[in-house]
Amino acid sequence: MACRWGTGGRRFELEDVGMNDVATIDLPYIEFNPNRHRKERYYFRANGKRYGRLPDNPSRQEFTDKYWEFRNLFEGALASLQEIAIAQEVPLVAKPGTFHFLCVNYLRSKAFEKLDATTQNKRRSIIDSMLLEPLTAADPRLFAHIPIPAFGAESVETLRDRKKDTPFAADERLKVLRQIFEAGKTAKPQPLVKVNTAKLVESFRVKTEGHATMRDDDIAKYVERHGTQSKAVLGLTILMYTGVRVSDLALIGPQHRRGDVLTFRVFKGRNKNPTTLQVPVHPILDAVLKLHPVTDLSYMVTEYGRPFSIKGLGNRVSDWFTQAGLPHLTAHSVRKGLATNMAENEATDLMLEGMFGWKDAKTSKIYTRNAQRARLARQAVSKIDWGESGNVLTEETGDESENMPEIANGS
Repeated sequence: MACRWGTGGRRFELEDVGMNDVATIDLPYIEFNPNRHRKERYYFRANGKRYGRLPDNPSRQEFTDKYWEFRNLFEGALASLQEIAIAQEVPLVAKPGTFHFLCVNYLRSKAFEKLDATTQNKRRSIIDSMLLEPLTAADPRLFAHIPIPAFGAESVETLRDRKKDTPFAADERLKVLRQIFEAGKTAKPQPLVKVNTAKLVESFRVKTEGHATMRDDDIAKYVERHGTQSKAVLGLTILMYTGVRVSDLALIGPQHRRGDVLTFRVFKGRNKNPTTLQVPVHPILDAVLKLHPVTDLSYMVTEYGRPFSIKGLGNRVSDWFTQAGLPHLTAHSVRKGLATNMAENEATDLMLEGMFGWKDAKTSKIYTRNAQRARLARQAVSKIDWGESGNVLTEETGDESENMPEIANGS
């Protein structure tokens, strides 16, 4: 039996000497690399990696045995890599019975379709991030491939806790998971799940006072930094005298004004619960608007004369506050400050609801109740009278007590 190197260094032809038959066998991955003395040397090489040297004589059985030892090693490793690659990939078509399939069912549900485009995009982003996460550091399989029966409360907790450094994001994940499972309970033609597993897991429920409230001294600091005729102050003024969200600030323009009234549909909830507001133009707002020539359908435009995107304007407003040394404030801080200011000046619940478009008194009462509490506390302090005991506390100050400020007794 003789063996010779084939064309391109990848094929051997095995001949049976003394016979006319020639058997051609393709043997890939063999590297022919003679040394400087022209001695033939063979190596098994695949995917740029040299696995080892083969015996010098290809016609011997030991050459074949060693070759297949290396090849089996390589192909076994390749198969494992392919399995890992598949496990780390989310297919375009969800496999029935998997968490991926459950998520797709939610994205096709009526509950999801009722959401506005902005909210839908946020939900998709959250779902995509969860699908692409590995089970553990040691297990590269993705959550997308987990069978629905195996996706229990422990899996929900894992996905929640991976955002524990940002509790609001963690709770948002949990909220989306609950909606995914809820949609699975009502899936047609038959439910995908019987129990909303995500409801078995508690949220972090971080309780805070929410956004900081903008006050008079903050306004003065902001205006001093940016200047009265700046775009930053134009945006602030519109927020201060309309109470709109940044999503509305990006859209409001001269086409919404009729005389001294701005009439516009609120961006938030425009599909599910549309609300149209009519906000009179305050004289100060009118004066500031006259300082800025209108060049577009929106009052707020970029340096290139084009309207801001909602996200872009939100980032810009945050930058303006940071530049003014007020990084804790946002556009919503102005809205909250306006509601607080109006309540402190005795605006009623109905007034606040008309201004901000709130559907019930639940939100407005937060502000009116706090303002009323502050007024009542001031009135209550004026009723404190410890008789002569109070005079004893200040007798060493002499006549200075006569110059102490009087507490207002009115509302």
